[in-house]
Order: sequence, then structure tokens, then C-alpha cells
Amino acid sequence: MTTSEHFLVLSGLGPDRPGLVAEVTEYVSERGGNIEDSRMAVLGAEFGMLLLISGTSEEVAKLERDLPSIGERSGLHFTSRRTKSPEHHRRAATIPCLVTAEALDQEGIVRAVSRALSRVGVNIVSLETTAYEAPVTGSPLFRMEARIDIPSGVTIGKVRKAMDEVAETENLDIDVRSLVGKSG
Repeated sequence: MTTSEHFLVLSGLGPDRPGLVAEVTEYVSERGGNIEDSRMAVLGAEFGMLLLISGTSEEVAKLERDLPSIGERSGLHFTSRRTKSPEHHRRAATIPCLVTAEALDQEGIVRAVSRALSRVGVNIVSLETTAYEAPVTGSPLFRMEARIDIPSGVTIGKVRKAMDEVAETENLDIDVRSLVGKSG
């Protein structure tokens, strides 16, 4: 990465259909942009994407300027925002961890876990949830995975204690494990 690189977050949302990822990634590469990081998912009948794109000042400006054309072509509604380098934002003194919660599906699980993490000063880096049916009984189940950064001054033990309290209150199975030294 060079100091001349600029960064753009591009988000798109609209009706799902085959070919959307190919169209958008082609749009980015034709304008000289490089996709550094991305998250994409179908939720209901809608397709959503978040892309972190790098490029020169001119390439990023062209991506912003031409945004209406990819919106018309793809049927997605796009917004963009300039941002800083991912390395600039990362806090060096954090411990990356994974919090996994599983339970019978019930309202308020994400709220309870995120509040408890916030109270102990932990940043949620990414979060995914899935509701699904149990294989034999068909009971509605829920699974949540949150990647978190534990800052210096906060111990994994303190995070585990906070999660144990949520598990007890909300009747959840929660696991907190360090990702230090692990890939993915």
C-alpha cells in the first residue's frame, strides 16, 4: 500500500438477481479500483453489499462520479463515502476475539449481547446472525457470531464474565475465544 492510495466505502442495496456481484466488481475494476474488503448478503429478496475500495485520487473520484451509471445498470441504490486506510483505523493494542451465541430464537439477543460488550468497552468489528430450524424438531434456533476487538485495559476474562451474565439472563450458550495466532 502506498501513501497515494485513497479509500472509498461503497454500499449498494436492491432486488437480488444473478450477476450483480460480477457487474459491480467489473465497474470497480474498469475504473482502476481495487476491492480491499467486502461484505455481501441476500436478506429476504434484497441484495446488500459493502465494499472497501482503494485507488488513486483520480480512480476514486471516477468511481464516485460514475456511480449513477452502475446504479441504473444494476438496479441497486448506491451510496459512497471516502474513508481512511484500514491500517490507520486499527488500534494496535487490541485482542481480536470471536463471540458466538446460540439459543432458541427469541427477541432481543443481539441487543443484550451488544449492550454488554459496549458496557465493557469492546468494539464489534463484524456481526452475523442466522435464524434456522432445528434438524429434528423444527424449533426456531438462532446463532450469532461477532468479531470483536478487546482494547488494552480490558481482559478477556472481563468480557467472558459479561457474556456469562448475558447467557444466564437470556438463556443463551455463549463462547468467547481469542483469535490471536489464528487465521480467518
